[in-house]
Amino acid sequence: MAQDGRDGTEIAIAEADGDHPGGRDPMPRTDRPEPSASSSSSPVLSPSPASSSSASIDPLDIFDTSLAAIFSVPPISFSTYSPSSLHTYVPPSSAAPPLSAPIELRLAEPPANLTSLQANYLWLAGVYLADLLSLGEIGIGVGSRVAELGAGAGLPGVVAARRGAEVVSSDWGDPAILSTLLDNFERNVSTSTPTRTYAVVGHQWGTDPSPLLQALCTHPPQTRFDHLLLADTIWITEAHSALLDSVVALLRPGGVAHIAAGYHTGRGPVERFVSAARARGARVGSMREVQWKLGGGWEEYSGTHSGEGEERGVVVYFTLQTDTKDLGDEFTIR
Repeated sequence: MAQDGRDGTEIAIAEADGDHPGGRDPMPRTDRPEPSASSSSSPVLSPSPASSSSASIDPLDIFDTSLAAIFSVPPISFSTYSPSSLHTYVPPSSAAPPLSAPIELRLAEPPANLTSLQANYLWLAGVYLADLLSLGEIGIGVGSRVAELGAGAGLPGVVAARRGAEVVSSDWGDPAILSTLLDNFERNVSTSTPTRTYAVVGHQWGTDPSPLLQALCTHPPQTRFDHLLLADTIWITEAHSALLDSVVALLRPGGVAHIAAGYHTGRGPVERFVSAARARGARVGSMREVQWKLGGGWEEYSGTHSGEGEERGVVVYFTLQTDTKDLGDEFTIR
């Protein structure tokens, strides 16, 4: 079973080639083909069985798996050897129960026309957000209303749900991606209440947010979210406008978007996203940079870098608010 390397084991590391993660040319979300009406915005009620007949091992992934051991380079993501395999996320050792329990994730196998979504990897930005949540460094707790955008395997959303938050997790409206996402919540989140406190919804950025706002029956319809979770969602500049449309539509006044991103496509996309957000009047919190250690875990990153190249294993974390007029001058972002 693949683990995230806190015990020194690093499994199926995805190597960046040029400017694009995994060596695949990205397709901006704004240019991707529309999903079918049945899957683009409806909550997934039950996961569909995983198909093993189409599972195959990419020789490039086999090569990528050996990179850290051979060349002592940090990973940028983790994957599994087949769609039926599970990746185990091990929370930081200082996380308190029940947040210290490992989380087993299945990674999606998107159809061929959606491989550019990169949903078949667990990116380091998602691991870092999950670590912050596990350690209580992000102020999400019981009753917090949370939406996750571009969730992939949904690791940060699963941890938020374990903290007692009400979580609506979303990704591109493909049945294979959404059923895997729902399966991960059902496997790892237990609830003692008769009303489910999580939901999985297909969402294309920039489109009607109503399905996310109405996915849970715990609040009146159109109630916006206290927190948004975004892990490695800003690496395509052309998608920034649509993504910010969704952020603005989903985040309540005074709410906080928690954003983590890798520099595996350079610093340019992050800088352009921050500029676009500020141009809309958003308030961006101070940025924290960390790097994944070869033996697992994080260390502060103080390296300097020029140009658009890759900084392996480096993740930047920052917060964003879209409406701060009622918060006063003394408000600070945690």
